[in-house]
Amino acid sequence: MKDIVIAINADVGCGKSPVMPYVKTPFDGSEFTVKAKFCLAAAMLRCGFDIYDVNPMGANIEQADIAMRVNRAGADCFISMSYAKFGSGKSFNGAFGAVVRYPALRADRSRVFAEDICAKLSDERGTSVTMDGEVMPVHCPAAKIDAGYITNFDDAKLVYDPDFAVGTAEHITLGVCEYFDVPYVRRDDISAYPLLSAARRGKKVKLLQSLLNFYGYSLPLDGVYGAATDGAVKQLCRDNGKSENGGVTADVWRDLLLLDMPKLGYGANGCAAQYLQRKLYSKLYPLELNGTLDAHTLNALNDFLSDEVGDLELKENDVVDADIFNLLRPIGGGRHRII
Repeated sequence: MKDIVIAINADVGCGKSPVMPYVKTPFDGSEFTVKAKFCLAAAMLRCGFDIYDVNPMGANIEQADIAMRVNRAGADCFISMSYAKFGSGKSFNGAFGAVVRYPALRADRSRVFAEDICAKLSDERGTSVTMDGEVMPVHCPAAKIDAGYITNFDDAKLVYDPDFAVGTAEHITLGVCEYFDVPYVRRDDISAYPLLSAARRGKKVKLLQSLLNFYGYSLPLDGVYGAATDGAVKQLCRDNGKSENGGVTADVWRDLLLLDMPKLGYGANGCAAQYLQRKLYSKLYPLELNGTLDAHTLNALNDFLSDEVGDLELKENDVVDADIFNLLRPIGGGRHRII
C-alpha cells in the first residue's frame, strides 16, 4: 500500500506574548510550534504515516512558498502548527483556547479533516473549528492548528510546557488516524520502536530524528542513520548515562520518550533535565534553559516546591525523584498573573 504522506510545518512567525511576569520576558510562540512539529512527526511516523517537513530550516517563509512545497511533495494532507493572537498584542486579554482553521478555497476537501482533528483536540480550554480565508489552500486537505492564544496569560504559559506539545501532537494524530481510517499506535507502546544502528534507513529512523530534534538537535528528517544522527545518538546516550556504542536500544527509546523518569542529581544532563527545566519555566520560575540541573535550576525548583508544598527544600546532595516530577507534571498551573 502506498504511504500516506503528511506534510507538516511550524509557524515560527506566530508572534510573542506580552512580557511574562517573574521571568520578565515575552514568550515566543515558536518555542511551542517547533517542538510540537517534531512531536507530531514522531507520532505520525509511529502510526505508519510518512512525513514531509515543509520547512526543515525553520525559516519564516511565505504562505505561497509553503503551498508550493506541499503541492510539489504530493502530500496527502497538510498540518501547520501555530499560535493565535488577539488584539494589539501589547497586553493580555480573554481570548483563549485552540482553533483548527481550514482554507476557504477548496473548503470541502479540508472541512471534515479539520473537524476530525478538532474532535480529538477538544479539552476544557475549548476548541473550535473555522474556515479561514488567510489559510493558504493546497491540493490536499489542510488544517492550521492554533494551539492557544499567545495574548492570553494562561495559554502563553503553555508555550514552554513539553507535555502540552506532546499532548497536542498526539490528539492531532488521533484525528488524522480517524480521517484516514488508520489504527492509532500508543506513544508508550515500546514495540513500535525497533533497535536501530548506523546505516539503517526508513520511517523509523525519521521517528528517531524527530525525537532527537525535540531535544534540540538539528537533523534533517531524511530517514538516513548517517554520521550526524549517529553523533546525536551518542551525545544523547552520554547525557543520559547510557553506553554510546549500543545503538538505539529500548532503553534509549525510553529515555527519549521519558517513559521512566530517572532520579536526577545535581549536575545531571539529559532528557529529564530538559523536561524539568521547561516545566519550571512554563510555570514562570526563572532559570537558564541549558539542559543541566545547576544552581539556577535548583533555586527555581525550590521556589516551586515552596509554593506547592511549603516544607520541602532540596540541597545539592539531594535528588529529584518521581514524587517531585509528579508535582510538576500537570499542564498549566504555576505562578499567577500579577495584576
